[in-house]
Amino acid sequence: MGRSAHPACARCHGLSSSAHAARNSTGARVTLQLSQSALAAFTRCPQRFYLRFVRRLQWPAPLTGSEQEWERSLHRGQELHLFIQQAALGMDVDSLVRAAGDRQLSRWWESVIEHPPPQPEGKVYSEIELTVPLGDHRLVARFDRLIVSDSGIHIVDWKTGTPQDVTRLERSWQTTVYRFVAVEASTQLTSGEAGVRPSDIGFTYWQAEAPQAPLVLVYDEAGHEAARERITAALARIEQRLAAVEEAGFERTTDLDACRHCPYRSYCERGREAAPGQEVDADFEDADTWPADAEEDLV
Repeated sequence: MGRSAHPACARCHGLSSSAHAARNSTGARVTLQLSQSALAAFTRCPQRFYLRFVRRLQWPAPLTGSEQEWERSLHRGQELHLFIQQAALGMDVDSLVRAAGDRQLSRWWESVIEHPPPQPEGKVYSEIELTVPLGDHRLVARFDRLIVSDSGIHIVDWKTGTPQDVTRLERSWQTTVYRFVAVEASTQLTSGEAGVRPSDIGFTYWQAEAPQAPLVLVYDEAGHEAARERITAALARIEQRLAAVEEAGFERTTDLDACRHCPYRSYCERGREAAPGQEVDADFEDADTWPADAEEDLV
C-alpha cells in the first residue's frame, strides 16, 4: 500500500482558524460534530441546518401521503443495507429477504448477488464510522463498506434511490466528506504510522436501480486539498452564523422548491404539508429530512 505522510490529526486541527473560538451569540462555546448530511443541509438551507442540528427540533409538519411513501422507501433501503452487512458476516440472508415479503427489496437483493460492485480483496469493514478533528469540532463519516488492501482503501456505498450520474455524485457532500475522512483517518485502519495517499482511495457507488453500471471515482492530492478547502469554508460560515444573533444568522433559503419536502417548513411559514407529486429519494444516508432523534448527536 502506498503510504504518505498525511498526519491526520495535525492537519485536520488546522482546518478552521476560528474553530477554537467557536461560540454562539451568548458567548457559550459550541462544539460541532458534522456529517455529510449536516453539511448538505447547511448548503441547501442554513435555517434547516439550524433547526435540525443546532436546536434539534422534532418534525413539526404532518406526514403527507408522499412523505409516508418516502418513509417506507427509507425503511426498505435500511433493510437492504442490513442484509448486505449480515451477508458480509457470513449469515444466511436469503430466508430473511423472503420473510420480509417485499417484492422490490427482493429484486434489489437479487441485484446485489448477481451484479456485485467491483471491489479489491482485503479486510472488510461494514457500517463503520470514522471521525477526524476539525479544531474543537469533529467531522464524521459513516461508511457502508470499507475494504483495506495492500493497494489502499476502497469505499463502497449502496444507493437505493433514483440513480445519479457521476458528475452529481462527484460534487456531492457525501463524496467530499467520505474521501477526505478516509485519508485523514486512515491510520485508524492501517498498521503503519503514516496514512494512505489520496490516490490510494477508491470509491464505488452501487445503485440498486442501475446495478450493472457501478460508478467508480478516483481521487488525488489536488482533489484532497479542494475537499479540505470546501470543508474549511463551510465550517467557517457555520461558525460565523453561530457567533451572530443565533437563529437570525441562519437565513432561510430563497429557493422555495427546497421547502416543498422540508419537515420544518411550518416554522418558516412556508406551508404545513408537502406539495403533491414530490419525488421520493430513498437514500437514507443522504436524507437530511430525518427527525432530530433519528441519528446520534451530530452537533
